[in-house]
Amino acid sequence: MSGAVISVIIAVVGVGGTLASAVVTQVLAHRAELRRLEEEKGIRLAEQQASADQRKIDQLRNCYVQLNAHDRHYRDVMLSYAYALKSGPAEAESAEVGNARRAQRDTRAEAQLVASDAVLELESRVNDRLTTAYRYLMKAAGESDSPARRTRLNQVIGLLDSIIPQQGHVRALMRFEVGTTQTLPDWYSPEGGLAAHDS
Repeated sequence: MSGAVISVIIAVVGVGGTLASAVVTQVLAHRAELRRLEEEKGIRLAEQQASADQRKIDQLRNCYVQLNAHDRHYRDVMLSYAYALKSGPAEAESAEVGNARRAQRDTRAEAQLVASDAVLELESRVNDRLTTAYRYLMKAAGESDSPARRTRLNQVIGLLDSIIPQQGHVRALMRFEVGTTQTLPDWYSPEGGLAAHDS
Protein backbone atom coordinates (compact mmCIF):
# COMPACT_ATOMS: atom_id res chain seq x y z
CA MET A 1 0.00 0.00 0.00
CA SER A 2 1.29 3.36 -0.94
CA GLY A 3 1.77 6.25 1.43
CA ALA A 4 -0.94 8.22 -0.38
CA VAL A 5 -3.53 5.51 0.21
CA ILE A 6 -2.54 5.22 3.87
CA SER A 7 -2.85 9.00 4.21
CA VAL A 8 -6.32 8.92 2.65
CA ILE A 9 -7.38 6.07 4.97
CA ILE A 10 -6.03 7.93 7.99
CA ALA A 11 -7.79 11.12 6.87
CA VAL A 12 -11.08 9.24 6.32
CA VAL A 13 -10.79 7.54 9.72
CA GLY A 14 -9.90 10.86 11.34
CA VAL A 15 -12.84 12.68 9.75
CA GLY A 16 -15.17 9.74 10.53
CA GLY A 17 -13.94 9.71 14.12
CA THR A 18 -14.47 13.45 14.44
CA LEU A 19 -17.99 13.16 12.96
CA ALA A 20 -18.80 10.11 15.11
CA SER A 21 -17.49 11.89 18.17
CA ALA A 22 -19.78 14.88 17.47
CA VAL A 23 -22.79 12.59 16.98
CA VAL A 24 -22.03 10.60 20.17
CA THR A 25 -21.52 13.83 22.12
CA GLN A 26 -24.82 15.18 20.80
CA VAL A 27 -26.68 11.95 21.68
CA LEU A 28 -25.20 11.92 25.18
CA ALA A 29 -26.02 15.62 25.66
CA HIS A 30 -29.59 14.98 24.47
CA ARG A 31 -29.98 12.08 26.94
CA ALA A 32 -28.57 14.20 29.77
CA GLU A 33 -31.00 17.01 28.89
CA LEU A 34 -33.93 14.56 28.86
CA ARG A 35 -32.87 13.24 32.30
CA ARG A 36 -32.60 16.79 33.62
CA LEU A 37 -36.04 17.68 32.25
CA GLU A 38 -37.55 14.52 33.78
CA GLU A 39 -35.96 15.34 37.15
CA GLU A 40 -37.28 18.90 36.98
CA LYS A 41 -40.71 17.61 36.05
CA GLY A 42 -40.61 15.21 39.02
CA ILE A 43 -39.57 18.02 41.34
CA ARG A 44 -42.34 20.30 39.99
CA LEU A 45 -44.94 17.55 40.42
CA ALA A 46 -43.73 16.85 43.97
CA GLU A 47 -43.87 20.58 44.78
CA GLN A 48 -47.36 20.88 43.28
CA GLN A 49 -48.52 17.85 45.29
CA ALA A 50 -46.98 19.23 48.47
CA SER A 51 -48.65 22.59 47.82
CA ALA A 52 -52.02 20.92 47.18
CA ASP A 53 -51.62 18.82 50.33
CA GLN A 54 -50.78 21.94 52.35
CA ARG A 55 -53.83 23.77 50.95
CA LYS A 56 -56.02 20.83 52.03
CA ILE A 57 -54.49 20.83 55.50
CA ASP A 58 -54.96 24.61 55.75
CA GLN A 59 -58.59 24.30 54.64
CA LEU A 60 -59.15 21.47 57.12
CA ARG A 61 -57.46 23.43 59.92
CA ASN A 62 -59.60 26.50 59.19
CA CYS A 63 -62.74 24.36 59.12
CA TYR A 64 -61.82 22.69 62.41
CA VAL A 65 -60.99 26.00 64.10
CA GLN A 66 -64.37 27.40 63.09
CA LEU A 67 -66.28 24.25 64.07
CA ASN A 68 -64.58 24.05 67.45
CA ALA A 69 -65.11 27.75 68.13
CA HIS A 70 -68.77 27.76 67.11
CA ASP A 71 -69.62 24.58 69.03
CA ARG A 72 -68.02 26.06 72.14
CA HIS A 73 -69.65 29.46 71.67
CA TYR A 74 -73.08 27.88 71.11
CA ARG A 75 -72.67 25.85 74.29
CA ASP A 76 -71.45 28.87 76.27
CA VAL A 77 -74.29 31.19 75.22
CA MET A 78 -76.90 28.53 76.00
CA LEU A 79 -75.33 28.09 79.42
CA SER A 80 -75.44 31.87 79.93
CA TYR A 81 -79.05 31.95 78.85
CA ALA A 82 -80.00 29.13 81.22
CA TYR A 83 -78.40 30.93 84.17
CA ALA A 84 -79.99 34.21 83.12
CA LEU A 85 -83.44 32.57 82.92
CA LYS A 86 -82.99 31.32 86.48
CA SER A 87 -82.67 34.97 87.53
CA GLY A 88 -85.44 36.47 85.39
CA PRO A 89 -86.04 37.77 81.85
CA ALA A 90 -83.15 37.29 79.42
CA GLU A 91 -83.98 38.78 76.02
CA ALA A 92 -80.37 39.68 75.14
CA GLU A 93 -79.16 36.17 75.92
CA SER A 94 -82.02 34.72 73.87
CA ALA A 95 -80.96 36.70 70.80
CA GLU A 96 -77.35 35.62 71.30
CA VAL A 97 -78.40 31.96 71.42
CA GLY A 98 -80.20 32.38 68.09
CA ASN A 99 -77.14 33.96 66.48
CA ALA A 100 -74.79 31.29 67.88
CA ARG A 101 -77.11 28.53 66.70
CA ARG A 102 -77.14 29.87 63.12
CA ALA A 103 -73.35 30.30 63.07
CA GLN A 104 -72.84 26.78 64.40
CA ARG A 105 -75.26 25.33 61.85
CA ASP A 106 -73.47 27.10 58.97
CA THR A 107 -70.08 25.91 60.18
CA ARG A 108 -71.35 22.33 60.49
CA ALA A 109 -72.62 22.51 56.90
CA GLU A 110 -69.13 23.41 55.70
CA ALA A 111 -67.55 20.74 57.90
CA GLN A 112 -69.79 18.09 56.36
CA LEU A 113 -68.00 18.74 53.05
CA VAL A 114 -64.46 18.98 54.44
CA ALA A 115 -64.06 17.09 57.74
CA SER A 116 -63.12 13.45 58.06
CA ASP A 117 -65.79 10.86 58.82
CA ALA A 118 -64.21 10.23 62.23
CA VAL A 119 -64.41 13.92 63.24
CA LEU A 120 -67.95 14.23 61.88
CA GLU A 121 -69.06 11.19 63.85
CA LEU A 122 -67.62 12.51 67.13
CA GLU A 123 -68.82 16.06 66.52
CA SER A 124 -72.31 14.78 65.68
CA ARG A 125 -72.55 13.46 69.23
CA VAL A 126 -71.68 16.93 70.52
CA ASN A 127 -74.22 18.46 68.16
CA ASP A 128 -76.92 16.00 69.27
CA ARG A 129 -76.43 17.11 72.86
CA LEU A 130 -76.37 20.77 71.88
CA THR A 131 -79.62 20.26 69.97
CA THR A 132 -81.23 18.48 72.92
CA ALA A 133 -80.06 21.23 75.28
CA TYR A 134 -81.48 23.85 72.91
CA ARG A 135 -84.89 22.13 72.83
CA TYR A 136 -85.03 21.89 76.63
CA LEU A 137 -83.84 25.46 76.98
CA MET A 138 -86.49 26.82 74.61
CA LYS A 139 -89.16 24.83 76.42
CA ALA A 140 -88.01 26.24 79.75
CA ALA A 141 -87.88 29.77 78.29
CA GLY A 142 -91.54 29.44 77.27
CA GLU A 143 -92.67 28.37 80.74
CA SER A 144 -93.51 30.62 83.63
CA ASP A 145 -91.18 30.60 86.62
CA SER A 146 -91.86 27.48 88.67
CA PRO A 147 -90.00 24.66 90.39
CA ALA A 148 -90.50 22.55 87.24
CA ARG A 149 -88.92 25.27 85.11
CA ARG A 150 -85.95 25.56 87.48
CA THR A 151 -85.54 21.78 87.38
CA ARG A 152 -85.57 21.86 83.58
CA LEU A 153 -82.99 24.67 83.56
CA ASN A 154 -80.78 22.65 85.92
CA GLN A 155 -81.07 19.71 83.51
CA VAL A 156 -80.00 21.97 80.65
CA ILE A 157 -77.02 23.20 82.65
CA GLY A 158 -76.04 19.62 83.50
CA LEU A 159 -76.38 18.56 79.88
CA LEU A 160 -74.28 21.49 78.67
CA ASP A 161 -71.61 20.73 81.29
CA SER A 162 -71.51 17.09 80.17
CA ILE A 163 -70.58 18.17 76.63
CA ILE A 164 -67.15 19.46 77.69
CA PRO A 165 -65.40 16.04 77.68
CA GLN A 166 -66.94 15.19 74.30
CA GLN A 167 -65.66 18.46 72.89
CA GLY A 168 -62.22 17.57 74.22
CA HIS A 169 -62.24 14.29 72.28
CA VAL A 170 -63.33 16.03 69.09
CA ARG A 171 -60.63 18.66 69.54
CA ALA A 172 -57.94 15.98 70.16
CA LEU A 173 -58.87 14.19 66.93
CA MET A 174 -58.92 17.46 64.98
CA ARG A 175 -55.44 18.37 66.27
CA PHE A 176 -54.16 14.95 65.27
CA GLU A 177 -55.64 15.17 61.77
CA VAL A 178 -54.11 18.56 60.98
CA GLY A 179 -50.72 17.48 62.29
CA THR A 180 -50.61 19.68 65.38
CA THR A 181 -49.78 16.56 67.37
CA GLN A 182 -48.34 13.25 66.20
CA THR A 183 -50.30 11.04 68.62
CA LEU A 184 -53.71 11.07 70.23
CA PRO A 185 -53.75 11.61 74.03
CA ASP A 186 -54.01 8.57 76.30
CA TRP A 187 -57.47 9.67 77.43
CA TYR A 188 -58.79 9.91 73.87
CA SER A 189 -61.62 7.53 73.00
CA PRO A 190 -63.17 7.09 69.55
CA GLU A 191 -66.47 6.88 71.44
CA GLY A 192 -65.89 10.46 72.59
CA GLY A 193 -66.31 11.46 76.19
CA LEU A 194 -66.31 7.96 77.64
CA ALA A 195 -62.80 8.20 79.08
CA ALA A 196 -62.36 10.61 81.94
CA HIS A 197 -59.99 13.51 81.41
CA ASP A 198 -59.61 17.19 82.05
CA SER A 199 -60.66 19.37 79.11
